[in-house]
Amino acid sequence: MKPYERYVYEVAYDVLEEHSEEYEAWLPTAIEQWITSEKLDGFSSEANVIGESQDVRLRFEFEALADWAEFVESGPHKRSLDRLEAMTERLRTDLWEPTAISLDSQPSSGASTTVRGLRWSG
Repeated sequence: MKPYERYVYEVAYDVLEEHSEEYEAWLPTAIEQWITSEKLDGFSSEANVIGESQDVRLRFEFEALADWAEFVESGPHKRSLDRLEAMTERLRTDLWEPTAISLDSQPSSGASTTVRGLRWSG
């Protein structure tokens, strides 16, 4: 399975200043626990560099929706998310599914091109 065909579960958050040291001490253990899940197919983390949105985004990738469901319903994940939420100003979770984008500029032409996992670099 290609990375762009996976379900992506995102956890985005802002760490409260008064919890920054606690967060930095807690995070490595939590990440290790999350990434050793057998259901997980990929992981990345990102930090926001512009705007006033969430500071950190964790991205967990899953081959199947059932794998994601088992992961988020697990006790370790629930406990880690509860602990993280206690250290943040706001915490948001989103689940993204793979989708195709039609490149057909003439919908009535009968011919179209569908692209999965389109990536562009300039």
